[in-house]
Amino acid sequence: MKDSQLLTGVGGIVVGAILLASAFVLLLLPFGLQSYGRTDYKSPTFICMLVIGFALFFVFAIWEMLYTHTHFLRYDLFKDRAVLGACCVAATVFFSFYCWDYYFFNFCVVNYNLSIGMAGYMGQIYNTGSCFWSVIVGLAIRYTRRFKHICLFFGAPAIILGTGLMIYFCSGQGSDNIGYLVMCQIFIAFGGGTLVIGEDIAVMASSDREGIPMMLSMLSLFASLGSAIGYAVSAAVYTNVFPQALFSALPEEERASLQAIYKGGYRAQIAYPIGSKTRGAIDRAWSVYMEYACVVATAVLALTIPFTALWKNHHLDRKQNKGVVI
Repeated sequence: MKDSQLLTGVGGIVVGAILLASAFVLLLLPFGLQSYGRTDYKSPTFICMLVIGFALFFVFAIWEMLYTHTHFLRYDLFKDRAVLGACCVAATVFFSFYCWDYYFFNFCVVNYNLSIGMAGYMGQIYNTGSCFWSVIVGLAIRYTRRFKHICLFFGAPAIILGTGLMIYFCSGQGSDNIGYLVMCQIFIAFGGGTLVIGEDIAVMASSDREGIPMMLSMLSLFASLGSAIGYAVSAAVYTNVFPQALFSALPEEERASLQAIYKGGYRAQIAYPIGSKTRGAIDRAWSVYMEYACVVATAVLALTIPFTALWKNHHLDRKQNKGVVI
């Protein structure tokens, strides 16, 4: 009897997991179906995947409420404001990052005339810097036994500052010295590394043993959702801003080549010599795109402050009790 009940419980969890995973896959996948860096939002494929994916969330909720006694999600944990706030911070940070990062490699190659290798190094500043800084943040949290204040008063302001400064330095109004762009990337890396560590601790400190894997998985899902929407917004800004800015800046005699320049990517664009009017127009178009993308990213990042303020400031050196993880 017990084995039969256990099998039924496991079966309900498996069905719930499949429904939830399918919902997220169908919701995120269409944003990656692109042509020339552009998502076709009017295509039947995009609309069907988005609608079915959204509908599956309701199917999942109905299944959990009516057809299984063993739930896949721990709804009691989602009522915790620290868990909800951490998931929202994860979605916000990843949305902001991919909003400007999607074409950042192309921007560095064209506007700063970097080699492919050096542009790749520029793109890896966040990964390297955030991993390095996470160790320091971990040591600080181990010493203070607190994690909320370092995220609220350092992590969130640092990533907002770095992204906000990119509006100025990427728009062509600031210095052409790439060192300032590196500075912005370091601010973003340090702020992002702090918030990522804080998100994980926020959900783990609010969960019991059984809830930790699920909460970390949901944190990852929210981050993936933010990334997918960030990609979509970046592509939408690019396809609506870059061609128009390029057309306005191109000399009259070169406007017939607009589609070739636009669809040819950075390889076609760097073929024009530096100092020529066409290359100047291309640089201007990239600056306008990056300015718009960074404005959107910075505006959304402002939400990290109230979302981080929702966290409970757990004391991390409390004695371990049965069923509770420090």
